[in-house]
Amino acid sequence: MSRAVEWYRSDRTRVPRDLVQPSTSRVVRNWLRAWLPEAEVGGKTIVLYSRQGFRKLSSWAGMFSEFHSVLGALKYGETRHAAGVRVDFRSPLYLDPERGSNWWTYFFRRSVMNIESGAGGAAEVHLNRPVAKYGRHGGFCDLVNGTTPYLYPMTYGVSRSELHRLLAEHIEVQPDIQTEVQRLVATSFEPGAYVVGVHYRGTDATRRFAGALTDYRTYRIPYRAYADEVRLALEATAPRAYQVLVATDEIECLEFMRREFGDRVLYLEDAPRVHAGDLAIHFDGLAIHFDPNLPMSNYQKGKSGLVDCLLLAATNYLVKGRSNVSDASLAFNPRLPYSFCVR
Repeated sequence: MSRAVEWYRSDRTRVPRDLVQPSTSRVVRNWLRAWLPEAEVGGKTIVLYSRQGFRKLSSWAGMFSEFHSVLGALKYGETRHAAGVRVDFRSPLYLDPERGSNWWTYFFRRSVMNIESGAGGAAEVHLNRPVAKYGRHGGFCDLVNGTTPYLYPMTYGVSRSELHRLLAEHIEVQPDIQTEVQRLVATSFEPGAYVVGVHYRGTDATRRFAGALTDYRTYRIPYRAYADEVRLALEATAPRAYQVLVATDEIECLEFMRREFGDRVLYLEDAPRVHAGDLAIHFDGLAIHFDPNLPMSNYQKGKSGLVDCLLLAATNYLVKGRSNVSDASLAFNPRLPYSFCVR
């Protein structure tokens, strides 16, 4: 028997009261984390390093988890009167030695973001201690996501408008990537069409029974639920013309959406995708498109994710599940209405 799917719709739904209280596991985690030491950052430049996990397959944080950690660090730095934030990300998931030792600069122009005027030359505080609230294993995502991060963006710690302000002031996408996104929008989005973005994260989005202990989903959401939500969004606006932009890491999801919406479907042709149940793309050293023998560099993995993120931000409505990629789309476009698959 299929499970009922519940959606939160940002423009017409109230947050379900029974969900806003943190789960027992999250209460324990938040309590333990509150006891961890924090470095003194006042007047200093915060230096962020790639975060490491404890499990083999998640030994490094993903690109957009780190993206939100940078935003959280900027907010934290402002409230603690830090001089600035310097990003030094060298995790192997995205590192391409030919492009330099800090993969953040492959995608964003500045690795140093000053918060206080005249911050140049300030002393640095390196957040790389193993036992710390913000360090080798803990980042600033929880500051952004709030006490129930598994419900973000329905619940949050930092508002979308505030995240957008931090983005506009400190983070700039590399010009060549911006140009590519602008070209794709100009050549693919039909003038006057209402574009619904769909982001379906498969592969590692569920964690079987262990997910219940870590607030991850323990079952897959059917593709049909996303297609039905797209149709509801279209019915609510009744546009004369529409398109459906699909961003997904699963080949089967894209194929399903193309069957459902035909030539109305847009998608990034060179984005890496794998079969449902395969190793997640950002963990895989040889991600594929539709050709299993086609290699993809670490840089290309990160770039395709960022392009998808920015394309989703350019749509008129977003249908999404739990994912840092489409969460970032909502920061790039703080007025974008969305449907979030709650459970």
